[in-house]
Amino acid sequence: MEHIILSILLLRSMTIYEIRSYIQKNLSTICSDSLGSMQSAIKKLLEKGYICVNEVSEKGMIKKAYSITDSGVEFYKTIAGSPMNIQKIKNMELGKFFFLGMAPKENRVAFVEDYIGNLRNELTSLEQIKTMVAFNRDAIIQNSTQAISQNKTALRNLRQVSQEEKLENTVGNIYDYQMYMLEYGMERIKSDISFFEKVLADECKKSEEKTHL
Repeated sequence: MEHIILSILLLRSMTIYEIRSYIQKNLSTICSDSLGSMQSAIKKLLEKGYICVNEVSEKGMIKKAYSITDSGVEFYKTIAGSPMNIQKIKNMELGKFFFLGMAPKENRVAFVEDYIGNLRNELTSLEQIKTMVAFNRDAIIQNSTQAISQNKTALRNLRQVSQEEKLENTVGNIYDYQMYMLEYGMERIKSDISFFEKVLADECKKSEEKTHL
C-alpha cells in the first residue's frame, strides 16, 4: 500500500479520499481501498518523511492534502522497477475455498457457481475498459502529457524517476504497463473461470457416481 500511495502522489497532491477514489477506479482488482489500510500506510510514510501533509480549504471545508517529499522521490527511485515479492501476492479470501470441503454439497456448488458468475461479470467489465482505453490510446497519452506538463511538481518527479528526456515517452510507458496490468487481470480471470468450471464439473461427477452405486 505504501508503494502504491507514493506512486499516486508522484502525480499530484491528494486527500485520502482522492487516493481512495483513484484506487477504486484504477486498482480495484489488485488493491484494497480500505481507509484503515490507507491511513496506516500514510502514517508510516509521514513518519519516514516520504510524504508531507498540508491543510487546504475547499468550499469552506478544511481538508488534509498529502504530497510526496524530495526524500520520498529519492526513495521511490530506489524501488521503481524492483522485483515483485510473490509472497505478498496473496488472497485471504481463498482460505474460504481451502476449507470449502467442510460444507454441504449444495453449499459447495452454490459457492463455486456464484464465484464463476462474479468472475465472468468482472471479465466483461475489464473487456469493456480495454476496448475503450485502447481505442483512445493516442488521445489519452496526449491529454495526460499536456496535464502533467502544466504541473511542475509532477513533471519534476516523473523526470527524476523515469530518467526519460521526453515526457511523452514516460506517459506512453505508463500507459503501456497499465494496459499490461489490465491484460494480466483478464488472463488471470479466464484461468480462474476455467479452473472453477473444472471444480464444478467434478462436483457433478461425484453426484453421478453416487447415483450409480
